[in-house]
Amino acid sequence: MSLSAILAACKTEMSEVSGMGKVYAYERWTANWTNFLNLFKTTGNKINGWMITRIATPQRQETLGEKERAHILLFRGVYGLDDSADTESTFQTQIEAMVTKFNEDANENLGGVCLTTHPDWGPMDGSVGLQVDKVEIRVFGTVLCHYAECRLCATETVPC
Repeated sequence: MSLSAILAACKTEMSEVSGMGKVYAYERWTANWTNFLNLFKTTGNKINGWMITRIATPQRQETLGEKERAHILLFRGVYGLDDSADTESTFQTQIEAMVTKFNEDANENLGGVCLTTHPDWGPMDGSVGLQVDKVEIRVFGTVLCHYAECRLCATETVPC
């Protein structure tokens, strides 16, 4: 188990959800807005993508020889806004599909790369799977977009 394996598994799970666009297991940034927007463009120049990063990792002593780490992962998503095409409904459906995917019992340990995504301690104690924290409209680069933030806690054990 490792953070990189957990991030890769999250990317794989998200990529299996229909319509996810570009999915990155790290945050993408560049000083040039055109280059930045191109990282998230899909067919037809539609902005549609997600980035996953770690925002915190509290840990506790599990046994004499092991520590348990709780990786708090942040998922940031953007989707180009087009009122006439009802992109709001499309984006909300995409988010719900992600929640369903990560909340399936078979995904509780992300294919064996973590202990659980249902932590019983730490800042997300009692959470089950993917949590939707924020859904709003933002200007992304120079494009009006739907924006979302979701969190997931994936725990692992590491030797002391």
